[in-house]
Amino acid sequence: MAKPFDHLSEWLASENRSTPFEMVHGRTLWELAGQEPGLNNLFNEATSSDSRVLAHVLLRDCTHAFEGIKSLVDVGGGTGTMAKAIADAFPHMKCIVLDLPHVVVGMEGTNNLTYVAGDMFEAIPSVDVVFLKEKINLRLCLGK
Repeated sequence: MAKPFDHLSEWLASENRSTPFEMVHGRTLWELAGQEPGLNNLFNEATSSDSRVLAHVLLRDCTHAFEGIKSLVDVGGGTGTMAKAIADAFPHMKCIVLDLPHVVVGMEGTNNLTYVAGDMFEAIPSVDVVFLKEKINLRLCLGK
């Protein structure tokens, strides 16, 4: 995973429009995770850990931001840590986790939480709120 950092100067000096990760590995992080279950699990656990911390703060200090919302999609929501916390805190709200098929395969929802396999660059379910935790920065750093 750290190998791209060893090639940053090479990447910066090149005309390569891909990311350092893609230059070194020949594919995006998402493509590699889709082919290597161990990496997929490691990445999902890391993002879930971050989401647990953020969900705690968000639901402790910002519950007013969810007033009147009937539906929400967590775009690139991984295994659903954030959406689960929101769905549990607001049982009237329909929450959807949208992520790549290899991420959401086998995930089971609840009465107000569903998982949708898809690509955020192709289509996003129609809802009141689209929740994006870190997608813009990740896309710039790691590529689509």
